[in-house]
Amino acid sequence: MGILRTALYCRLSKDDMAQGDSESIKTQKAMLTQYAKEHGFMVVEVYVDDGFSGLNFERPDFNRMLDDIEAGKIDVVITKDLSRLGRDHLKVGHFTEIYFPMKNVRYIAVNDCVDTASKNNDIAALKNVINEFYSRDNSRKIRSSIRARAKAGLYRTAFNPIGYRKAPDNHNRLIVDTETAWIVKRIFELANAGMGAHKIAKTFREEQVPSPSWWLYSRGEKDYSERFENPANKYEWSHTVIQNIIKNPLYLGHTIMCKKEIVFKVGVYKNVPEADQIRVENTHEPLVSQEVFDGANAKVLSRRRDTTDNFVSPFSGLVKCGSCGKALGLRYWGKDRHRIYICTTYAHNSKACSDHRIFYEDLYNAVLADIQYHARLAYEDRDRAVALAVKMNTKADGSRGKSNESRLKQAKKRYDEVTRLFDRLYEDSLSGRISNDNFARLIDKYQTEQEQLLGQIQSLENALQEVKDSQTNAVQWAALMAEYVGIQELTAENLNLLVERIEVFDRTQTEAGTEQAIKICYRFGGYIGERRFKAKVLRNTGGWEMRRRKEGKDDGKVSFVS
Repeated sequence: MGILRTALYCRLSKDDMAQGDSESIKTQKAMLTQYAKEHGFMVVEVYVDDGFSGLNFERPDFNRMLDDIEAGKIDVVITKDLSRLGRDHLKVGHFTEIYFPMKNVRYIAVNDCVDTASKNNDIAALKNVINEFYSRDNSRKIRSSIRARAKAGLYRTAFNPIGYRKAPDNHNRLIVDTETAWIVKRIFELANAGMGAHKIAKTFREEQVPSPSWWLYSRGEKDYSERFENPANKYEWSHTVIQNIIKNPLYLGHTIMCKKEIVFKVGVYKNVPEADQIRVENTHEPLVSQEVFDGANAKVLSRRRDTTDNFVSPFSGLVKCGSCGKALGLRYWGKDRHRIYICTTYAHNSKACSDHRIFYEDLYNAVLADIQYHARLAYEDRDRAVALAVKMNTKADGSRGKSNESRLKQAKKRYDEVTRLFDRLYEDSLSGRISNDNFARLIDKYQTEQEQLLGQIQSLENALQEVKDSQTNAVQWAALMAEYVGIQELTAENLNLLVERIEVFDRTQTEAGTEQAIKICYRFGGYIGERRFKAKVLRNTGGWEMRRRKEGKDDGKVSFVS
């Protein structure tokens, strides 16, 4: 056996620091260096990620090590134990059982007695699960600590809300900010006078009232240097910011915390139901009275275009036309007031697209069924779910990946050959072995080929990176879906956490009747197949179009439910 080029990998998170020197980077380096020396491994690089969680695999030196493995520079990877590689048992298992063997890289976890050169590594799977339980336990403890501090009325956010500042002697207590409190009071005053959020934002822009982000920037609390390169942005108010201020009980003197929580391992936040949020009253001085607060909110609510049954769709912002890509709007159809989605492009110009009409109930049932199926699959057979996501995502086609690797090697090899030909041509030109005409012709030829090869290499490297990314995303998607096994209801919160967009296609006639297809683009997972279902059909479905033509309303404008 030849000399094995070896990488030593060390990682330390904030949680590990509590264990003292036994887990320190210095201790890990010394231990691994000694082990490599005793076993005849040639250390070519030491990779260190200090302060990174084992659940996070987007670590600078870890990725640098993977790049060196891809480049064929490493034969062996050694860590102190499996937990140094990571604490997510799925991802660690992927590297130890799939990735390293595929790359012919031997992996050794010294303290856990794991060596992929040996077939006796059954204990590794159990240790990986135990390592993840350690992180889960820490997560629970941190969450419990956060909720305990919230119940004590301690204000805990990174930035000051406009109208308040953190007390100099206690950063968990708010005091009135004399510079900005008047802005908040003015917002409630204008809202009580019947002015909507858009109009208030316009008024503030005209009166040149500095925005909340400018106050944070001017006080050095947040870096908005790019935004305020344009001085006019100092007064750029968003109606959404104003709406959030009007709805926020903070300005009544109350603190509401734990409104969001992070999904374990997935790293995305989800909204916490209002009943589980922590509200502590009278924690600081109010800026408005209850009467003013209620009046402003009543005026804002009265300006909304509500439906007669107070219906709010959980699909808001997610449903798109499968043809033109524009949003589908919700409206009522016929005397029975069926809720129905229709392409907004078609609604404004019937020649620009088709209606892509779909009943709300059909859409709801199809999306819920798809989520239930994939959540159950991810819960019962995680590996199969990951494989499905990788297979269905065309960017992660395994055979294409292998083909691209081969093509990349060939392109790089040819690029090196062309570079050597350049050098030889210059030598032949200088020695007179080639005429000037032939020299110029060949230089042009090889230069064109070299440029084409560079473009091909870049394209292939990007494609391979997409495959690598999509495999990581597939693992994240499966973990997220498994959290929702047994889901029975769709809400705006769980839909926005799980789904990026839903594409609706036109109805088609089959022997079995009218069918319709939707495609769901999942967060992390992408498009995992297509769901087809029998679509409901209304009688006289052409009545709406006929009525438009009869009334001369060729613009086809439709009033959509907000």
